[in-house]
Amino acid sequence: MALLKVNLFAVFLSAGLGWLIGGPVIAGLLAVLAVLVVLIWYNAAPEFVLKHLKAHTLTEASAGNMMHRLFVGDTNRLCMSAGMSRTRFSIIDTPLPMAFSMGASGSSGRVIVTTGLFKTLTRLEIAAVTAHELGHIKAGERVTTAMSLGMSIMATKLGLRGLLRFVSMGRLFGDAESQLTRLSKKVLRPDCRADAFAAQLCKDSAIMTSALQKLEHGVRSSNLSAIEGLPMIARLATVNPRDAIYASSHPEKSPMAHRVAELKRLSFAKAA
Repeated sequence: MALLKVNLFAVFLSAGLGWLIGGPVIAGLLAVLAVLVVLIWYNAAPEFVLKHLKAHTLTEASAGNMMHRLFVGDTNRLCMSAGMSRTRFSIIDTPLPMAFSMGASGSSGRVIVTTGLFKTLTRLEIAAVTAHELGHIKAGERVTTAMSLGMSIMATKLGLRGLLRFVSMGRLFGDAESQLTRLSKKVLRPDCRADAFAAQLCKDSAIMTSALQKLEHGVRSSNLSAIEGLPMIARLATVNPRDAIYASSHPEKSPMAHRVAELKRLSFAKAA
């Protein structure tokens, strides 16, 4: 559905421009060209993004240590439990503890983790975080992620970093209360669904809660240079570093507090 929306937007925009330039024939040609460009970019964007991030493909055979091999094996078992095809994995060498995902459910799905994640969380907590990312993939929320990230990277290289930062920090306006309301009701809804998916898949919401709290503390005390110039990656991460910083001054109103409360609510409902 997300890819269809991108194609429709490209078709209408290019057709409208073509109509203004040269009538229906040019409109039709530009519309077809737009669809081709979108499909080519859809297939090329993942490798472009991974190359820019210096991410390495991670498999059980290529894993350099036991924790990485266990991670791949655990996630493959989670995919089976969720009724999903095996996803692919990439790892980025940075101390910033982070995970995000991109692609559609199936062979194009990919979970990207950092080396810092393995130094911050236990094996069970890492499984919960990857289950969260699988939840995003299964829900179809990461279909066009690579395309958007690729555009973000190119825009940054073209010197539009300030504009990207302004767009990504749209909650600059308004007081803290209105910011929290918007985060809770709109931005955090997919993450809360993915948290619930992970809690169900791992059969323990307490593990997901512990992972979120450790990640929040970990990213808050880490150097954010790994995502400098790419604010979209922060929004895609299991725990948004910007939200973690916000939580340090507003612990009772933080986005993480909302997500933890939702997990605890699920736990109480299950116990009842």
